Amino acid sequence: MTIKELRIHTEQTVVNLRDHGKFPKENNLYDYKLELNFYGLTDPLEIFIRNFAKDILSFSNGNGGIILLGIKEDKASGILEDIGLDINNCDLLSKIDLSYVSQKFEKICKVGLDLDLQVFQLGTRKFYSLLIEKQNNVLIPVNDFPDYKLKKGDITYRASGKNETANHSAQEFNRFLQIKANEKNKEFMEIWSKLLPEMFDINPREVLIINPKHNKVYGFNGKDNVLSSSDIEIDKSESGVFNIILNAISAGEIGKISDDEGKPLYKIVGEVKSLAPRDFIYLITLEKQAKEKSIYKFTNQQLKAAICHLGWVNSATFKVENPPEGTVIESFSNYIWIETLDSRKRIVFSEQCIDVILEVMHNSELHMPLFNKMLDLKNNTEPTG
Repeated sequence: MTIKELRIHTEQTVVNLRDHGKFPKENNLYDYKLELNFYGLTDPLEIFIRNFAKDILSFSNGNGGIILLGIKEDKASGILEDIGLDINNCDLLSKIDLSYVSQKFEKICKVGLDLDLQVFQLGTRKFYSLLIEKQNNVLIPVNDFPDYKLKKGDITYRASGKNETANHSAQEFNRFLQIKANEKNKEFMEIWSKLLPEMFDINPREVLIINPKHNKVYGFNGKDNVLSSSDIEIDKSESGVFNIILNAISAGEIGKISDDEGKPLYKIVGEVKSLAPRDFIYLITLEKQAKEKSIYKFTNQQLKAAICHLGWVNSATFKVENPPEGTVIESFSNYIWIETLDSRKRIVFSEQCIDVILEVMHNSELHMPLFNKMLDLKNNTEPTG
């Protein structure tokens, strides 16, 4: 779960506690602690890590989790009681900077974490909730950290309401792998069920090939027990669900699709960018062609300054690759726009923009305001085109 999803769960839990006195059972999502163990230390960060390191790794390797602090649990009966935290615990937790916690885990397992620590009240009593976001990568300690009860190479994860270690035995490791495989399968099923909502004869689990260019899917037809194709309408727009998912997959945000490593789950044929693909040139080509036609010498930075002067971008130092949102001004899309190429966004140009840019370069009255200097004429002072 994401931090946002965990916050929703926490808010509902607090409402149920306040209004009905109901606790969610300790399970793969929830854990409870009455108070912190200070271990005779005074450093808030070190105390925090010693108390929660193993739990944080465990929930991160599971589906994320919520630890409620200030709740007393009778392990024998399972009865929970909302006691609240004393002033020493509240004071320490108020001093925790989660950015330092994340840095600490970068040393432990070479990966930063997404956490949230919030205070809430029931009457006059104070409690804290620690939210731990699910990680796509499995987090493994790179060394022994005895103070944190972590061993090098141990895979700790949350299952059956407690912390488990996956690699203590082959049986436990296979169980962990099965959990992870099921998670990935669920992710893919959610993706394809949204992507292919009108497909009836071919179960999304049995899709082998998707060809968006011809609105076809190929796979196993469970009704007739044959391999077959099925027609399906796929949104081919830049913002359509297919391209959004393709980009996410390419960026590694959803999962890996491969046709050369093991057995592929799916193979995607073709990549749809837009209904009407446009010819474009890169900035380096624009610069080369503009220089060939220009009567003045200019640099790449001066070219960018001219593009900014035309109002096409919001900064003269704009990034060409993966530019921040809002860099390109949409009203000039006949000259400049953003293309997604190999999962990366790049600013590209139409060839028609060259003459417009040269009008700026050839206007000597603009040289000082734009470039703080007069541009030098080339040996051949006549434009070449």
